[in-house]
Amino acid sequence: MPHECDACGETFTTLSRLRLHDCPADEPDDPDPLSSFDAFLDSISDGLEADMQRNVQEREKRGLQAASDALKTTLEEAAQGDVDAAFRLIGRYERELREYHHREDYDTYRGLLWAFYEPAATALDEIATGEGWEFLADLIDAYPRESSADEPLASPVIENAVGRHVIRTRLREGVAAIPVEALAYLGSFWESMGDISGEESFTYGWGIGHPEHSIADHVQEVVTEELFWVRGVLPHTFYADQHAAADLLEGLLTDEQIDYEDRYLLASILATVDHDSTPKIPRYWDHRKELDYRFELDEAVRSRVRETIKAEGFHRRLGDDWTFSDMEL
Repeated sequence: MPHECDACGETFTTLSRLRLHDCPADEPDDPDPLSSFDAFLDSISDGLEADMQRNVQEREKRGLQAASDALKTTLEEAAQGDVDAAFRLIGRYERELREYHHREDYDTYRGLLWAFYEPAATALDEIATGEGWEFLADLIDAYPRESSADEPLASPVIENAVGRHVIRTRLREGVAAIPVEALAYLGSFWESMGDISGEESFTYGWGIGHPEHSIADHVQEVVTEELFWVRGVLPHTFYADQHAAADLLEGLLTDEQIDYEDRYLLASILATVDHDSTPKIPRYWDHRKELDYRFELDEAVRSRVRETIKAEGFHRRLGDDWTFSDMEL
């Protein structure tokens, strides 16, 4: 006897065929078959983000609980513009970070580091805005980076404030107004890549074209030893002076002493530059908002760098109608 599907009305000679048929009524109402899967992926992403937020909150809570009352008090005083308190803040921050680091209590160490990172950097920056470079120069002198084995643990906070002031000075007064010691300080962290201090020094690129400190020469010197630090610095050179940055990038892309794959890795920064994405360094600060600055890649620079990419054969791994965005890794 025939068997009829109650949902679509189609009839089948056997019950097995009825059970196995592809019933149109089983199709989802949503016309996009990927939408439910996309929603599933979104739910996973939202869950992971929520977990990350909880971890961040727990980490910072641990850091605040571990911090001494003296550290909290000096932060409050520094945030009110007290210059002496700012020096005491960094000194105590350094001591307490080192204490937990020596104990190998890295969870508490990281909690303390991140709990005070943003407020301390902001306090230093606000004081530097009023006091000028002399204040930051004193901090640099007090906490220099001399080696990876003896690097101040509070360095990222100082670098953050220095980086903000480097960008601010360049855009308001010109590159020559940036003190050489500020650029030398940021440039000394190239061996710290893999740590926060290495990332925070990417603002070194804003000094490109300085008459007394050659960013290009330093980058050329260290590129084969620390490629990823150079790759982090390069976008900042474009934001500062894209014509000088194009000179530097072309020199790197045509340098046969640099491995071919490494040169492609350097070229891939153009995807970031072309997007004009908000720089993540310095952390907790967006120079585009404060200084009303917008970056747009000049067509002449775009064409020039594109020709270099083609001349070096990097375009062969891209599509026919490739753009810089296709180079994103």
